[in-house]
Amino acid sequence: MIRFIFTIAVLLIFSGGLTAQENQRMQQDRPYDADFSRPQKLGFGAGLSLNRYAGDLQDGSNFPGAETDWGIGGNIHLLWRFADAGDFATLHLLGRFAYSPVSSSHSGRPQLSYEYSDDLLHFIAGLQMQFFPEYDLRPYAYAGFGFLSFSPTLSPPNFAKNSTGDVSGTMTLPLGVGLTWTISERLDFFAEFMKTLTFTDEMDNWVSEDNDNYNMVTFGLTFYLDDRKEAVQPAAPVAVVPKDSDGDGLTDEDETSIYNTDPFNPDTDGDGLSDGDEVLIHKTDPTLRDTDYDSLTDGEEINTYGTDPLVKDTDGDGLVDGEEVLTYGTDPLNPDTDGDGLTDGDEVHIYGTDPLNPDTDGDGVNDGREVRDGTDPLVVDVLKIEESGDVVLEGINFETNSAVITPDSETILRMALNTLRTNPDLRVEIQGHTDDVGGRNMNQDLSERRANAVREYFIERGIDGDRMTARGYGLDQPLVPNDSPENRQRNRRIQFRVLR
Repeated sequence: MIRFIFTIAVLLIFSGGLTAQENQRMQQDRPYDADFSRPQKLGFGAGLSLNRYAGDLQDGSNFPGAETDWGIGGNIHLLWRFADAGDFATLHLLGRFAYSPVSSSHSGRPQLSYEYSDDLLHFIAGLQMQFFPEYDLRPYAYAGFGFLSFSPTLSPPNFAKNSTGDVSGTMTLPLGVGLTWTISERLDFFAEFMKTLTFTDEMDNWVSEDNDNYNMVTFGLTFYLDDRKEAVQPAAPVAVVPKDSDGDGLTDEDETSIYNTDPFNPDTDGDGLSDGDEVLIHKTDPTLRDTDYDSLTDGEEINTYGTDPLVKDTDGDGLVDGEEVLTYGTDPLNPDTDGDGLTDGDEVHIYGTDPLNPDTDGDGVNDGREVRDGTDPLVVDVLKIEESGDVVLEGINFETNSAVITPDSETILRMALNTLRTNPDLRVEIQGHTDDVGGRNMNQDLSERRANAVREYFIERGIDGDRMTARGYGLDQPLVPNDSPENRQRNRRIQFRVLR
């Protein structure tokens, strides 16, 4: 690891010394309409990475409150450009070897406490697409296949579920996005995020419903071999005075022979941008009102909404800019208009929630929190808790003269359980109350046993017992007079008293 970090530092120092004069010479030598900012085809490099495990032994439904750390690793890669798609993109073959340490731990109840770590070795072969190759700053995405070797270390050693421990490797599906920057004639800097999907659930020796995976954020350098032929310098052009009849910044000759625009109309497509601004500044199509086909004209995107006329979804939330402005009324520059932790696209296409309302079902918990906690953001499935006061849990019933909860109580108990999970700082007193049938001592004992039965229900489903106290009040605090069977039914109740 020390040698790897030292190598990266040397490359950065070397690139810094070359950047100023080499980049200046590279820009001078490059013709204004050059196809590629990076003309070389073959490159190799290395990077430092932050790695985070995303499997069963982490914060989730199995181990609420688990801590998953970012580990520092490294990788080397080889990159070869083999094809291009004009000015839109170039295609590259990618080979990579990555060392990715991961770890997580849980210090909750003794039966759930563990420490997990592993040193992952990952071999990857994939296809990378770099967009807008004529620019020094280029976004890219890649996908491929790989093989992941793992050997988990668990403490305690027998902390496993449904796993034989015999699996030590798996095929993978790595998916990544990133940004590469040409900083000198032969050197690129890149930053990327990679999500690795695996075909096994035994990376951590804990088998449940979903396969394990891990995430990697990498910063590194790519050094290119100079395989270009010496460029032939064009002859010096004959000085001419170009004519621009409509004053749009493009010569009449360029408009007719290159851009197919009207040399006597400064805005050929009528989108609110001059032909010259479209070609020279915004890189949009001067003959097309809506270059990115998002239902907004290029002029509206630049002058009204501030969106990118070359990108259909400027904020990357899964909704095209035109849908946000014209259909949903959301902000095309903000991926989460209502600030509830869900992108506008996820709210519309996945969860069916209102991207303009942080709490679609109005139950007091925002949509993002409900999705993370496993409750339904479209259904009132939690109790509406005020900062103080009592909440009667209507529907919790018991067998006659018993503290055994009947099955028909499950709906209200599940809502109360969701409320405690969604509000981790909530502290309550669980109160048991009875009617006036029977003696005082008998009712006092019955109310205490019923309150404790409800408390045990929540503890068995993962709620910390320190957050709840149970107390019986017997027949002393009726809601209504005990003068009818209906009123006695109301007085036989369980209720929450909010303590904090």
